[in-house]
Amino acid sequence: MICNGLRPKFASGTPDCYIELANQCMNSDPEKRPKNIEIITKLREWLKIIENKKIMSDIKYESDIEYESDTEYENYIEFESESTVKNECVIVNESENIIRKQFLESDEISKTLPMITERLNNIYTSKPYNISEISAKLYITKTAGDIEVPNDI
Repeated sequence: MICNGLRPKFASGTPDCYIELANQCMNSDPEKRPKNIEIITKLREWLKIIENKKIMSDIKYESDIEYESDTEYENYIEFESESTVKNECVIVNESENIIRKQFLESDEISKTLPMITERLNNIYTSKPYNISEISAKLYITKTAGDIEVPNDI
């Protein structure tokens, strides 16, 4: 929440990319804030990075192998695409490694934090309400004689 120009502080261990996105979302100029689709796209990218399920076309291959023919190269690519072995001949770029590392470290930090259990029931307990009683109070009909109209209107 933005209040009087102040922004919330982030817990230690919060990934830098997350802090950067949150700060963009809290920009004082609404036009400079990311659109919801941009946020969703970024979150999905992070999830792919964390799960290491990056789309093959986005991954760079590192190989010193020289292929004698296009067919040999195509066979190699086909083998790599079908292979279940992850991370062989694949370089995940440096920023992805940093993002993954920061999110995983953040998860580990979260596991060590104490659970707040005091008075949770008091804070989050729902109470039953009689909705028809509430709506009856909202829609009370009055006769024209019961309504007071100020003279200065």
